[in-house]
Amino acid sequence: MKTITYFTGIIALFFLIACSDKENQTVLNNEASLPDAMLNKVAGLKVINSSINNKKHTTALLYGNQQTIQRIKGNGLQMQKGEKLVWITWHQKSDPNWIGAIIPGKLISIEIVKTVSGKENINYQKFEGNAMQIQNDTLGNHNQIETILKQKMAILP
Repeated sequence: MKTITYFTGIIALFFLIACSDKENQTVLNNEASLPDAMLNKVAGLKVINSSINNKKHTTALLYGNQQTIQRIKGNGLQMQKGEKLVWITWHQKSDPNWIGAIIPGKLISIEIVKTVSGKENINYQKFEGNAMQIQNDTLGNHNQIETILKQKMAILP
């Protein structure tokens, strides 16, 4: 009789474990996704490098077009006509699926640096906020432009 009771208890326990609530678990990280209006800003670009700022708890990716990648590989310092760099920054958050893992969270900003006719005609745009609205205040952006332009290509095995 005890064997039947134990066996019934084990089977009931398996059924309870199998009936967990999987609706709350999300497969995609929608919080870190780019808004639809911003997808065309990175279309056709390739990842140049990534960075993590542990003090600010941010993660960033730098994208560039093929012309920019060739210049960086050749250690060129002067941007040429037609180059485009996109710097995307996210807050960091803990991964709910892996203990101790950090993944991108809420989108902070998208910065675009492109050239029209060489270094003297650099166009800089910064989109911020929940709606990714363009930032009109361009004072003090020279340092950020220089930081983006000085980025090196990530070395992959």
